[in-house]
Amino acid sequence: MIQRITEQRPKYSPLFILATSLLLVACGGGGGGSDTPVDDAPVAMALSLSAGKTELKMGDTSQLALNVAYDDGSSQPVSASDLQWQCVSSAVEIDQNNLLTAKQSGTTDCTANWQQLSLLVSFSVAESSVVVDLIRTSPLGPLTLTVGTQQTVGVFAHYSDDSITQISSGLVWQCDSDAVSMSGERTDQVGHLLTAVAPGQATCSVQWQGLSTELQVTVQQVSEVSAELSLSFLEHLKDSDQDLSRFTAWVERAVAGNPGYGFSPVDAVYLYYLTADERYIQHAITLVEQQVLDAETKIAEGQKPKVSSDSYLHVGRFISELAYTYAYSGELLSDGQKLRWRQYAEQAVWNVWHHKEAEWGGQPFPWSGWAVTQPGNNYHFSFLKATMTWGLADKNEHWLTLLKEQKLPTLVAYFADFEGGGSREGTGYGVAQGNLFDLYQIWKDATGMDLAGRSPHARQTIDYWIHATTPTLDQFAPIGDQSRVSFPRLFDYHENLIHRAASLNIGSPEAKRGKWWLDNNSVTEIVYGFNLHTTLLAQEPEPVAPTDLVYHSKGAGHLFVRSSWQPDATWLSVVAGIYDESHASRDQGAFSLFKDEWLAVTQNIWSHSGIHQATEVHNTLRFVENGETVRQNLDAESSMDYQVVGDTTTIQMELSPVYGKNNSITSWQRDITFTADEVMVFDQCVITSDVEAIWQINLPVQPEILADGSIQSGQLLITPMVPAAPDISVINWVDVNASEYKNGHYKLELSGGDCRYQVRLNVL
Repeated sequence: MIQRITEQRPKYSPLFILATSLLLVACGGGGGGSDTPVDDAPVAMALSLSAGKTELKMGDTSQLALNVAYDDGSSQPVSASDLQWQCVSSAVEIDQNNLLTAKQSGTTDCTANWQQLSLLVSFSVAESSVVVDLIRTSPLGPLTLTVGTQQTVGVFAHYSDDSITQISSGLVWQCDSDAVSMSGERTDQVGHLLTAVAPGQATCSVQWQGLSTELQVTVQQVSEVSAELSLSFLEHLKDSDQDLSRFTAWVERAVAGNPGYGFSPVDAVYLYYLTADERYIQHAITLVEQQVLDAETKIAEGQKPKVSSDSYLHVGRFISELAYTYAYSGELLSDGQKLRWRQYAEQAVWNVWHHKEAEWGGQPFPWSGWAVTQPGNNYHFSFLKATMTWGLADKNEHWLTLLKEQKLPTLVAYFADFEGGGSREGTGYGVAQGNLFDLYQIWKDATGMDLAGRSPHARQTIDYWIHATTPTLDQFAPIGDQSRVSFPRLFDYHENLIHRAASLNIGSPEAKRGKWWLDNNSVTEIVYGFNLHTTLLAQEPEPVAPTDLVYHSKGAGHLFVRSSWQPDATWLSVVAGIYDESHASRDQGAFSLFKDEWLAVTQNIWSHSGIHQATEVHNTLRFVENGETVRQNLDAESSMDYQVVGDTTTIQMELSPVYGKNNSITSWQRDITFTADEVMVFDQCVITSDVEAIWQINLPVQPEILADGSIQSGQLLITPMVPAAPDISVINWVDVNASEYKNGHYKLELSGGDCRYQVRLNVL
């Protein structure tokens, strides 16, 4: 078998820093005439700084990167290990990994040497005038913990320029009681670990650079904690002037016999808790009794009840409706009703965790056990909600012990290791994390244990969604299955998700940015009554606009970058990370581009079903072998990193692992450079001779091939650079599947690149 191997992958075009003079010195290697090499090897001509800052403040660090340009127009990165740096003064230091540290104020010239080429770079270091005003813990406290539990505590510095950063070193903790202990070192990126040791009270103070703050902690015995299905999150409304008229009207309509779509008995329980009006709890009892009667009828007929449908996906909704009504009905339920409800709920929860032995009425009904061991899956949240709400309502030690000792520690560990927020299921099914945050609220109200505080995931998910939202604040990155609605428009569900995440983190910088997003996005008010319940949550009062232009969730494998926070900004999303969820697409390496409207986006959003996962519908490099698209491998882990230099963001992806099970594709890297008006995409791979690499981009507007070889699609100009004259084909998706794609949308394919592509996208 002959293997086709190309040169080392090209990088982005050389970047020249205008504010700082760069001197290029070529010491040889150009040649001409009779000195021209007999082979076709390109000649190295010049070095350039491709990443890193030249203007810094004391204490700053900057990752430098250099490119070498060749006489054939190509460029490549220079390995840090091959470079030698020499600086005139000690204003900066550059280590063997090209990491620059600003040590003292002033200017200095540093020379980078590589083979016969040199590059002179001038750096300036300014004194920092920003000072720290105060430090605060997160959570702010006071905290209530049970003996044996732990809480991660971060410490943040608040600066005079209104910026906030987490403090990573130099913290000195001291607690005035043996009721708690605090780890002396940071446990991870979140903070220090506070452990509840014995019942009592403690004040823990932390000092840093002459500043201090305190955290009040109460530790209770497990027996002192009210492990009941509590609605204490509603307490703030009893002394509030918050307008509840829409929610009240929603419940009243149901009580009057005309329920709106999706009405839940839990809404009636909420209003009963707030008003003590017995009509509401009686209505909830009527609805749940009907659920149980319907289930009993099915069981008597030798069938399984509705609660088990779709691999128990809806068990959380059905059983939580029963649990809340059971917990707050008191003597309004007869002993017979309590017994019947309990038998039904017990069997449903038992079946979830014993899928092979599941039964109804003595009849075996085994099921797949889908997602019972997947803590990041939306099904799993439903399983936990059924178990948690019923366990608390029934004070069932078996289910509560299962949660405390197995299910919740696994859940916490999964999300503690999930950096950046969001979901690997994508932005469609990822909205179900609102149910995850609901679990956090339920458990906190019942036990005092703050599961959300055990990891930064809930906070980071706020920022994830802010950045996943397009600059027009009405749409979002369409990643993964979009089964509810194919087109990614913001709706109630996204509001609910951020309502829940922000309510769990009131006072945090993320919650303040979440408040800004809630106030400014296109959802002016909740549309459907069944989504009104999250408006009852306590909310962060202070909106703060976001400022960061790039957000990378390593846990989800998604990155978002925009040119500004103005509505007319250019915005890009990219996918590269762990691919291990069934609702994720085979879209590793894919991107979407937006300015005022979608310029390039997955064809999935124009489909009828919204669940097209195949590589063909995404903007990525597609490999074809024996006439068939090679599938990306599930349970593979790609990687992605980025650098920002001035107005240019460079994204680097290592995508080889996603084809790790296929010997015909041994290497693939994709780099993307982003500015407000230009995106450059570079691909390089190593494949065997019987595999073809096709560069593809899905477009909402029919592309037109221009005289100069470029292609225009609406406000997007596509220019192939390498190869300069590829084979071009245009596909109308209506011709592919007219039942799925009702209107004309298109895919542009470039081929003949010998596994090396460079394509420029200009935003017109």
